[in-house]
Amino acid sequence: MVFRGISKDGGAHPICSTYGIGAYPTYILIAPDYEIVVQDIWPVNNATTFTNIFTNNGLSPATCYPLAAVFDADDAEPCEGSMVGFNDMSEGVPITWNWTFEGGNPATSTEENPTVTYDNVGVYDVELTVHDGVTTVTETMENYISVSEFPNTTLDPFDIACIQWEELELTGGLPAGGVYSGDFVEDGIFHPATAGVGDHVIQYSYINDEGCEASAEETLTVDGCVGLVERSKDGIKIYPNPATELVNLTSENNIINVQVYNNIGQLVMEQKVDGNSCQLHISDLESGIYSIRIGTENKNIMKQLVIE
Repeated sequence: MVFRGISKDGGAHPICSTYGIGAYPTYILIAPDYEIVVQDIWPVNNATTFTNIFTNNGLSPATCYPLAAVFDADDAEPCEGSMVGFNDMSEGVPITWNWTFEGGNPATSTEENPTVTYDNVGVYDVELTVHDGVTTVTETMENYISVSEFPNTTLDPFDIACIQWEELELTGGLPAGGVYSGDFVEDGIFHPATAGVGDHVIQYSYINDEGCEASAEETLTVDGCVGLVERSKDGIKIYPNPATELVNLTSENNIINVQVYNNIGQLVMEQKVDGNSCQLHISDLESGIYSIRIGTENKNIMKQLVIE
């Protein structure tokens, strides 16, 4: 029950005058159903009378519930390495809490509402034991926490882009189906002419079916493409560049096919190849900046070609 002060002065006379009780109490033991087990207060002689006296004087009985261990988590399906908050919702009036977290860090806790980190993929039990000073109750929820892994997300390095290009389709992100983002990126298209000469960070993000997201970043360099010098870190050589009628391609790996795109991303030439070199006849193409996609046995490589 919730009691307010019976008398600010204390003693028998203030109690008698305030509540009309002919004697002051020494002790009272009450069961949850208001049955007085032991009493030394007169003239209160039964539970109903006792309840009425206190109710009439502005006191309210507290509701008593049996002790029960109840809890939940703010995220029962986290990604690996995530923190999970647990919320005690136990019934009754527990005064101690003892948690056990299979696969969690920490593995145990005595906090009322602990936070736990799950570093490894798997399915784990959670156990809570509560105690109210008299009774102890335990609840175990089997396979309650299901931890999922992050997707292995990668992004291939970008070759240079020429500032004359209005659009460049971004590729090289795996697993397929993710999202490219960054300055001057819209719907998977990068805009070199708007971005300007310099380095620009491109991010590729992917969310798996379990809702875990991972990302990878690469720098895309926009070049003025004046007197272009071919970069051949990947073993690909294009010459001459700039060119007018014929272009030679060589590779350290076997070339499977070659595709040529104009500055708005349209495919204007495609050639099947089976070898480490090939020639492209480009006399029918207009002057401008082009992208060449060289497909090898290992990967696709983007290069730039200037046609005069």
